[in-house]
Amino acid sequence: MRLFDVCTKKIFEKDGEQKVKWYKAGTMKTTEKGNTYLRLFHQPENEFFIFEKSLEPKLETIQIEN
Repeated sequence: MRLFDVCTKKIFEKDGEQKVKWYKAGTMKTTEKGNTYLRLFHQPENEFFIFEKSLEPKLETIQIEN
């Protein structure tokens, strides 16, 4: 299993210098079977499932009845 931190950032200025503050928003995990899940801290009861999107268009099959 692989674990990832899901983060967001806030850019602000301090003493005339631009700074970045990182906030941890959740976690993402990938299992050995290749399934990927996302859990966001503001919705702890929900687990989101991640699916890879194909860049190729999906052609639908149409069956014509005789």
